[in-house]
Amino acid sequence: MKILHVGYSDTKGGAAISMMRLHNSLISKNIDSKVLVAEKMTNDPNVIGPIKSIEILINDMKKILVRQKKLIFKNTEDYSHSLNFFKSNIIKKINKINPDLVNLHWVNNELLSIKQIGQIKQPLVWTFVDMWPMCGGEHYTETKRYKEGYSKTNQEKNSKGIDLNRLLWGQKKKNWNHKIKEIVCISEWLKEKTNESSLFKNKKITKINCNIDLKIWKPIEKNLARNILNLPKNKKLFLFVSTNGVNDTRKGFKFVDKALTKISEQRKDFELVIVGKGNVIGKKKYDYRVIDKIFDGNPIELRLLYSACDLVLSPSTLEAFGQVAVEAASCSTPTIGFQKTGLEDIVNHKINGFLSNYLDEEDFYEGVNWFINNTESENKEISQNCLKIVSEKFDNGYIAEKYIKLYKSII
Repeated sequence: MKILHVGYSDTKGGAAISMMRLHNSLISKNIDSKVLVAEKMTNDPNVIGPIKSIEILINDMKKILVRQKKLIFKNTEDYSHSLNFFKSNIIKKINKINPDLVNLHWVNNELLSIKQIGQIKQPLVWTFVDMWPMCGGEHYTETKRYKEGYSKTNQEKNSKGIDLNRLLWGQKKKNWNHKIKEIVCISEWLKEKTNESSLFKNKKITKINCNIDLKIWKPIEKNLARNILNLPKNKKLFLFVSTNGVNDTRKGFKFVDKALTKISEQRKDFELVIVGKGNVIGKKKYDYRVIDKIFDGNPIELRLLYSACDLVLSPSTLEAFGQVAVEAASCSTPTIGFQKTGLEDIVNHKINGFLSNYLDEEDFYEGVNWFINNTESENKEISQNCLKIVSEKFDNGYIAEKYIKLYKSII
């Protein structure tokens, strides 16, 4: 069985990390697995990237060109947007490799055009990692257009310019109807969205979570981790991670800020650690520090960070899964987030974390308070539950077997 995974990068972003973890788990099961990308950053011989510098130049030029869409299109939603307008040579590469099955992952940044995705001749599985396949060009949306279909009458009232989302959705409907039949969603939340969507509601949809290698991802003794990272030992440390910084509204920093501001009125024995790029915070009533860095799934550095912290604060308003929560759990660190997101697959309420009512500021605050006010033995049990649940649900071997079973049913 020869499997080819197709995604934009082999390192950058959560989707790339998930794809590579799946690929490596299949390799460990003696499956012939290869990865095809437009941006190769590793030395993995099973990853196939651009051979010629002209390929890299063309890829970069396409990304620059599509970003000029802002000249003709202004969307009201503050989420990322992809066109998949330009053709690439990826189809030729797929045919040359000639796998038994192609597993698509995150295919944006002009890796493939919408039309080309429908032209892949090999049996196809598509692992959805966000809402882009079911939407127009949006990776996430709070509108109902993905359910209703993108018509002339339901365009967002405050959008300006060409209804680009409607044009892209129309291309998807035209080119994918007979090709995209086998879909994997990485959480129950994303599966529900896919089932609701106009494009995929009648397709076969399987839920398989993202996996993690628990031979690599393990806890580090807390004080040792804090010593190495030069973090205080006499405080509760909370962690907030956002690749694009606190101004990425989808990641919900405002909920963290309001909860910690309120808690700071009663106590000062805590500190917030903020990880990501482009963080401009300003003065707060509580202590915080910024780690201006993107780790891209690096287990050496991230294990230290997760192990050093007591609690992950992850109030994303739209979240397909929650890679940070799984990584943290593998280091015995619980997470607080919202119900009605992908975190419901990871966090069991008051067992290995806390699930607040959706978008409820007060309940999110209550969740942080709940953890702070727990006894040491109660939080120790929560940490042990983190390890137990991540081992039962997200271990490499368990997830790899689910994919292998799916592949065999198709080939």
